Amino acid sequence: MSTSVMVIGAGPAGLQAASTLSHLGFDVTVVEQQQYLGGAVARHQYQVLMPDFSSGPELLRHLIERVNEDPHIKIYTGTSVEDVSESRDIFSITLSGAHAETIQSHAVVLATGFDHFNPARDGKYGYGIFPDVITGAELEEMFAKGPIRRPSNGEVPQSVAFIYCVGSRDRQVGNTYCSRVCCAVSAKQSIELREQLPKARISMFYMDVRTYGLWEDSLYWRSQEEAGVVYVKGRIAEVTEQHGRPVLKGEDTLVRGPFEWPFDLIVLAAGMEPSRGTHDMAKKFQVSLESHGFIKQAHTIHNASLTDHPGVFVAGAASGPKAIEDSIAEGDVASLAVFDYLKAKVTL
Repeated sequence: MSTSVMVIGAGPAGLQAASTLSHLGFDVTVVEQQQYLGGAVARHQYQVLMPDFSSGPELLRHLIERVNEDPHIKIYTGTSVEDVSESRDIFSITLSGAHAETIQSHAVVLATGFDHFNPARDGKYGYGIFPDVITGAELEEMFAKGPIRRPSNGEVPQSVAFIYCVGSRDRQVGNTYCSRVCCAVSAKQSIELREQLPKARISMFYMDVRTYGLWEDSLYWRSQEEAGVVYVKGRIAEVTEQHGRPVLKGEDTLVRGPFEWPFDLIVLAAGMEPSRGTHDMAKKFQVSLESHGFIKQAHTIHNASLTDHPGVFVAGAASGPKAIEDSIAEGDVASLAVFDYLKAKVTL
């Protein structure tokens, strides 16, 4: 039996892990429940990636071509993990869907990604009620499909508001953590909007702006100094509608004054949550979840890809909110951890 590794999830982290594992000498099976590869980048059709405004389709094309052209990698789309058993450090993994079979694997990488918080779940800011209130992911889909227009009437928006931390840092919805990338993605999107809407008023409503590390200049300051985006530190109480336009009601916490501003389009920076697949795979492979429902990293500093179940590794947003470049890097980290784990157990 050749030394085989299964990667579950075919987003950027999973694709990178599969390619690196093959280069390290393993036979790899990639299992993806969707009919396509690419994870959230493909699902929401990201055209431009932060922080460097590189091409989303080009990144996916590069990652997908590498795995498709590799004879040591099998790609199973439309396929789910049905059952898992383990004997003598070998996993027997039963698949269902397009590829219904049982595969023996010496190690597993969980790269099950994330889900965006759904603002309709708690009636956040009129989402699902007012058509001109959308999420950041839906804005990405608008960028991909054509010119930005108001969903309600097809008109070009003359004013756009972003609301930060929707479904993140929020004890009421149960997500007390920061999703890390929402501020930066919103800044990137505002710069993209300015290119399409040169005369529009674009405003950001935030509790705090967390553009980590080198993102500060390339995104936060650039959005203000080059794109003329206005940042308002405030708390949004509610979104209503007047004369067919959504209206933000809240308080500017710097000047200590209430505001009530109409906008043509409101974008909710919805954060990351553990995916359904993450919960399911954690149960099937008997790995622990941390308090927010992401896969628990056994040694965050020593090796972020280790779980508390030997032979099961994690990469990307399955263990917490991540930027794309971090997810890809963790695909490599998980692959090297698999190599280190298996070199003492099997003949490579």
